[in-house]
Amino acid sequence: MPAYAWQADPLTFWRERILFLMCTICVGMGFFALIASLVLSYKEGFWAVMAVDVTAYLAMVCALVLRSLPLKVRGGIAFACLYSLGVGLSFLLGPVGAGYIWLFGASIMAGAIIGMGASIASLALNLFTLAGVGLYIFYAPPFWAVNAENVLERWLVMALNFLLLNSFVTISTAFMLNGLKQALTKEQEISADLRQSEERYRIVADFNYDWEYWLGPQGELHYVSPSCQRITGYTADEFMANPDLLATIVHEKDMDRTSNHLSADTRENPDVDFMDFRIVRSDQQIKWISHFCLPVYSDNGNYLGRRASNRDITDRKVIEDKLSLHHERFLTVLNSIDASIYVADLDTYEILFMNKHMIETYGEDMTGGRCYEALRDESEPCDWCNNYELINEHMEPSGVHIWQEQNPVTSKWYVNHDRAIRWTDGRLAKIQIATDITELKKLENELRQSHKMEAIGTLAGGIAHDFNNILASIIGFTELALDDAQKGTLLEDNLQQVYIAGNRAKELVKQILTFARQSDEKTKPLQVNTIAKEVLKLIRSSIPSSIRIQQDTASTALIMGNPAQMHQVLMNLCTNAAQAMEHSGGTLGVYLEDINVTADNAHEHENLDQGEYLLLSVSDTGDGMDPRIMDSIFEPFFTTKGPGEGTGMGLAMVHGIVESCGGKIVVNSKLGQGSVFKLYFPAFHRRSEANPSQEEMLPSGNERILLVDDELPITTMSGQLLEKLGYRVTTRTSSVEALSLFQSKPYHFDLIITDMTMPNISGDRLAAEMMRVRPDLPVILCTGYSKVISDEMAKEMGIKAFIYKPIVKNELAKIIRQVLDESAQAA
Repeated sequence: MPAYAWQADPLTFWRERILFLMCTICVGMGFFALIASLVLSYKEGFWAVMAVDVTAYLAMVCALVLRSLPLKVRGGIAFACLYSLGVGLSFLLGPVGAGYIWLFGASIMAGAIIGMGASIASLALNLFTLAGVGLYIFYAPPFWAVNAENVLERWLVMALNFLLLNSFVTISTAFMLNGLKQALTKEQEISADLRQSEERYRIVADFNYDWEYWLGPQGELHYVSPSCQRITGYTADEFMANPDLLATIVHEKDMDRTSNHLSADTRENPDVDFMDFRIVRSDQQIKWISHFCLPVYSDNGNYLGRRASNRDITDRKVIEDKLSLHHERFLTVLNSIDASIYVADLDTYEILFMNKHMIETYGEDMTGGRCYEALRDESEPCDWCNNYELINEHMEPSGVHIWQEQNPVTSKWYVNHDRAIRWTDGRLAKIQIATDITELKKLENELRQSHKMEAIGTLAGGIAHDFNNILASIIGFTELALDDAQKGTLLEDNLQQVYIAGNRAKELVKQILTFARQSDEKTKPLQVNTIAKEVLKLIRSSIPSSIRIQQDTASTALIMGNPAQMHQVLMNLCTNAAQAMEHSGGTLGVYLEDINVTADNAHEHENLDQGEYLLLSVSDTGDGMDPRIMDSIFEPFFTTKGPGEGTGMGLAMVHGIVESCGGKIVVNSKLGQGSVFKLYFPAFHRRSEANPSQEEMLPSGNERILLVDDELPITTMSGQLLEKLGYRVTTRTSSVEALSLFQSKPYHFDLIITDMTMPNISGDRLAAEMMRVRPDLPVILCTGYSKVISDEMAKEMGIKAFIYKPIVKNELAKIIRQVLDESAQAA
């Protein structure tokens, strides 16, 4: 066959084969038929038949040999060969020459080799041929028709039957072959489309960056893309040869869930199924795979398995891990900051982020809410909102804005640092870092209060010095006058009233100095419950019966304090509480409670230092206090009472005493609910035995005393008082004169009593000069008030006693006798 036939369409291929076989058979087998025909024709003298046979045989040889000629040309040659034999034999020999058989074969071959048109043409030629033979018989009968009967009629019958059968077979064959050609052509086109589609799919699959594979319904592999080698290190052939390799390369930590996924029936889940897992490459490298698969169905709905796609996401996982690490570090830093941090959209006010501290402060995560609703309890954006102050005219962040506020939701004070930033999605947002400065605000108020106290204390000290000098004269001369006054007379009574008023004035000065924390009142261990009981017994008789007293003073804890001061504290607090209820009545409560402050509960007790405390609570059920005046109640001279009803020194004095004891005072009050004062004192439980005092006569003596004071009334009064006690007294109102006198007679005096604040030479310097001359000289230093020297400093200088004016007679007598006796023993 010609070479082109192997690449031609199937019908052409088979036509070539049929022509080839026909020609081969005719040439091979026809050779023997030709020899026999030639011999017979020679004997019979049929030279024309010989010529026809030889021509037909040669034509068939040409059709077989000339393969370069087109199929239809060679088919036409073969058709001509058969047709010429049929025509020749039909005319020369008639029915006995079997020419009609060759005509029949020629028409079938024309339809089979050349096509429908050739088959119809061959039938027409056969018709003309048979008709020609009939005319030939009718007009010039051949030798084979001369002696036969009804030759023409027989020929016509034979011709009609031949044409009928020839037409049926030839047209049916041609029509069938033509339909077969169309079917083969269509199939060829479909096959070409399928091959093209498959080629395209394979090109896409083979050159896909992802690793693709197709698993059949039974888990068998139908296809693996070449990309598998780049991702896994294994070739597609290795996977096809060993389908279990799909599961073998999965990392051991992901083996279970991956096996469950691969063994699951995807028909139960028609959606795309995703999962990420790790694989171990052939070179033992670990890769992250993003895997997704979905079921595959044919056009008629038959399940064909699952198609899977696998993408190498190792680099993405590394980036994700780094981002996750950075995110965790970022959150760790933000959540470890002891400040409230949030981010909110500049335009919508939506909260985008809150740190842990802020969530704990507000009790919930309000991310997604509006900042003015969640953080300010407002129904619309705040009037003072500074969002657009944080950006410039180009809508870019412009810097930080720092401001303070008291939050209406938490009631805490904050210093806010606001700044505009670009959020992760590019929109403008505000980040606020709010530091709680509530304690700083309290410290600021306490410092302001301390400065006020310091200023008032300085003023009080100056007043106290002069006032104590005046009181010293008043009390001293009153005592001298009482000694000379006749007992039971009106004069004695009047002098007693002066003496009482002087002592009240003395106590008032002590209160002023106590408030200013400048008093050197001695402290000692004292039991507050005994003082509380005395005060409550005293105050019960002075308050209306509509006020009920409720007490719990069972605590036996001791504190370091002054009994008189503690008495004043309780009297002031109970009096204030009673006055708050004098019109409406109520309950006055006094409670003592032992408190052990630890690190765990310090926040419940004003963040006091750890240790044991005695908590003294004084409460009332009166009208309470206005929050606006709460910060002022401990200021001196502040009062809400009418003129003549209060000095405004009571609570100021209480505050000073508590502070001087190392304690702390706290007040809680609400309008309509009363007030509670809580006083915390450092406490202990070691009891000290009390020695009852015994009445005794005032000590006296006959020693020589040099008395120095720049106030003449004080030297006169003190001199008379000391002389009545038996002492020999020399007085001087000038420290310079006193020093000169002493230097001239250093051993003439047994005791020096000197004022502290004097012109030219102060009392401490005078004492130092005298003790330089005579080291064993006992000195008593007196002062109305001094910031320069204290009891401890005086002792360090060698001064035997340090006392405050005004001094009453019995106190002075005891101190002088004590100092003289100690000096005598030391000598």
